[in-house]
Formats: sequence, structure tokens, C-alpha cells
Amino acid sequence: MADNTKAAGRGVIFIALAKLYFMVAGYAIYFVLPRLLGSEAAWGNYLLVIGLVSVIDNVIVTATIQSVSKYTAEDETRADAVKRAALRMQLLLGGGLAAAYIAAAPLVARWERDASLSPLYQLSAGIMLCYSFYAVFVGSFNGLRRFGGQATLDISFSTLRAALILGGAALGLGVYGAVGGFVVAAAIILVVSVVWVKLPRSGAAPFPAKRIWSLMAGLFVYTLALNLIMRVDLFLLKRYAAVLADAASAEARAEIASTYAAYYGTAQSLAFIPYQAILAVAFVVFPLVSRSTFENDLAATQSYIRQTLRLSLVFVAGVAVVFMANPEAVLNVPYQAKYRIGGEALRILSGGMVCFSMFTIVNTILNGAGRTLPAIISGVVTLAAAAAGNALLVPRASSLVGALSVAAYTTSGAMLLGVLCACFFLYRHFKAVLSPLSLLRIAIAMAAALAVGHYLPERSKLVTLGECLVVFAVFLVVLVLTRELGGEDLARVKKVLGRKHQKVAPGGEQG
Repeated sequence: MADNTKAAGRGVIFIALAKLYFMVAGYAIYFVLPRLLGSEAAWGNYLLVIGLVSVIDNVIVTATIQSVSKYTAEDETRADAVKRAALRMQLLLGGGLAAAYIAAAPLVARWERDASLSPLYQLSAGIMLCYSFYAVFVGSFNGLRRFGGQATLDISFSTLRAALILGGAALGLGVYGAVGGFVVAAAIILVVSVVWVKLPRSGAAPFPAKRIWSLMAGLFVYTLALNLIMRVDLFLLKRYAAVLADAASAEARAEIASTYAAYYGTAQSLAFIPYQAILAVAFVVFPLVSRSTFENDLAATQSYIRQTLRLSLVFVAGVAVVFMANPEAVLNVPYQAKYRIGGEALRILSGGMVCFSMFTIVNTILNGAGRTLPAIISGVVTLAAAAAGNALLVPRASSLVGALSVAAYTTSGAMLLGVLCACFFLYRHFKAVLSPLSLLRIAIAMAAALAVGHYLPERSKLVTLGECLVVFAVFLVVLVLTRELGGEDLARVKKVLGRKHQKVAPGGEQG
């Protein structure tokens, strides 16, 4: 138990650093690419194309990584057999989905009321194909708890992706250059992962692919719902903004809709930061919960749940409150002033992303324990609420600017419903959930930070960054004063970082 805790902690550190780098490289794209593309409409089209292919990519990647990780973590001697079965499976799955995506692209573009998106959607299918095989190798590393190797792959890919996307746009190739650069980066990292992680060795007893298919089937439904929850508001906003737009031609309406999709997607890009950062915890807790439930260790599972939920909420709430305090000023730091239009949407979405981040962590725990049906139910309920709400309310917005806030409120409300649903299932199965007292203390800390942020004046970009630090500091100080954070948390971090001569669990990084 102690060895696993230490390995877990170091795993969080390795992957958290990689995810931090992933975020920095990713946001370098988000902050620089709009300027290279030149127009809001082109930036909006990039967000729509990458947003849609990411929905499918993330389904394949997440389901593959978690399936390969689960069966590898349960018995590390069958790692090569699991890897071989998964690679064969991806010949049908990844290849088939990429082909279907290319064929369906014209229909999707027509639904979005913008035929110019069709060839861009087709080009992005290459990302999907490469990702499907790459995920097998990452899942093998994760199941073996080789978090350092997984982190290195993440960092390498982040660097390639940023360089090639921005390079393609800088060459004057526009959205095609940016999307094409993404495709090339995905192909290169696939080759790197094959060389490093290696193809499965022959001679091992075969692992039945149907077991992977069985687990992935449930994960597919859940992860599809999860990723559509994050993007369905953007897709529906693009579709209905074309109806709200006051323009004579279909081409002009499509351009206006892409422009407002850019405003909304830019707000989303900052609101997603807490969620992106917390994924490091999800990658590490999944194999640990898989192992503890496989060994029927309820006490260990409950311990992972309580610690993970409390510290995750502290983190995501602390980041979100910074964006909620002065959203227009925060948007104006990395983006051009014209994107301040999305400020109110950023304020609303930041609160929603706290719910969504916790929703993701809770369902990762349920999936890691093999409880895929409750995760699916909560995911489908949340998606249905977000899709139906946006489809009903966005077309009825009083203006295009008002549609941004309507979409944000509707999506955030669906995310609140989702986390409540997921927590109900978590407590039902494990009798462990976040303490109400911790929830109250964190809410008080957020309220205090927002109150202070409200009275901070907007001046220069540098001053805004300083004010963000003040808001975050207030949040932390209140948590310390209310004793939500204390010496035990610091001692836990020191224990994780300690380099005593202790053995790390098999497959973990050596200290």
C-alpha cells in the first residue's frame, strides 16, 4: 500500500509535468495561431474541425488507453499479449472509423451550413488513424505504471504538434496548413512510440481480443458522451448562429457563424484549463483503482477516492476562480481585444468546468473499478441535457452575443447535473465521496476570492496577471484558515517526493 501510494504520487508528478507542458504547448497554438490565420472566421473553422475530430480521437484514445492499461495492470506478465490483441483490433477500429469519417465529412459540413468545412474534416481523419495505434503503446506504459515513459511521449508529441501546426500556418497555408501539420505530428509520434515501447514479442500466450472489445464498448459510449459534452455547444452555436446572422448570402452567414464560434471557442479554451490539468490525476488513479478493486481492497479504494476528490476539487476550483473574477481582462492577456466579446461566456463556463472536471474524475474511478454502466448513464444524461438545452435555447437568443451566454449557461447547468448524477453512483457503490464540510470550505474560499477579484481594477496585461495571482492567493489563504489545507497535505507531498531507499511497485519509476 505504501509503495503503491508513493508510486502513485510520483506518477502524478511525472504526468502532471507532462500535462503541464502539453497545456503550455497547446495554448501556444491557441494564442499564436489566431494571429497567423488572420481572421476570426478562419480561427473559428480551425476550432470546429479540430474540435470535431478530437471528439472521435479522444473516444478512441481514452477507451484504448484505459482498456490496455486495465488488463496490463491486473497482470503485467501479459503486457505483450494485451498489446498484440489491441493492435490487431485497431486495424478494424481505427481504420474503419477514419474511412467512415472521410465519407461522412460532406454531410457534417452541410449540417453545419458551411460546405467549405468538408475537405478540412477529411484531412483531419489522418489524425484519427495515427492516434488509434499510438494509444495502444501509451496504454501499455500506463498499465505497467511507467509514468515517466508516458510523460516523455506526451512531451515529445506536444512539441511536434505545436511546431508543425504553427509552421504550417506560418507558411501561408492557412487552416489547411495548420490541420496538415497536426496530421504529420501524429504520424511521427506513432513511429516514435513503436520504436520505444516496441511491438509485442512473440511467444506469449494470446490474450482474447473480445475482452478488450467488451470493456471498450462501454468506455466508447461513455467517452463519446464525455467529449461531446465539451463540444456540443460549439457545434450547435455554429449551426444556429448562421440562422441568427443578418446576411443575404449563405457564404456570409457561414462566415459570421464561424466568427462567433471563434469568440465562444476562445472562451472555452481558457475555461478548459482546469479540466486539462486534472487529466494527470485521471491517468494515474485509473490503474490504481483497477488494481485495488481487482484485489478486493475496499479500504484502499475508498482512500484513493477521498484523497483524489478533495485535492482535485481544490485544484480545479482555484484555477477556475481566477477566470471567473475578471474574465474580459483575462481574455485580453493572450488574445486580441476583439475576443473580449466572449468574457461573460468565460465566466459562466469556468464554473461549469469545475463541475465537469469533477464529473470526469468520479467517472474515471467508476470505470477503473469496472463500473462502466453508471459512468455511461451519467454521461448520457449530461450530454442529453447539454444538447437538448442548446438546441432549444440558442436559436431563441436575442442576439449573436447573447447566444454565447445562453450556450454557456445551458452547458454549465448540464455539467452540474452530471456531477451530481456521477457522485450518486460513486457513493452507492463505494460509500465514499467528498466530505460536505470540504465542499463548504472550498465554496467559501471561492466566494472570498471572487469578492476580492471584483474590486481589482483592470489596467495593463501585466497588472491583470498580478491580480490573477492575488485572487488565487486569497483562495489558498482561506483554505488554510478554514483548515481545509494543512500540514497533512504538505507531509503527503513530501512523502511522495522523498527519496528514501524504498522499493517502488513493479513497473514504477525508480527513486
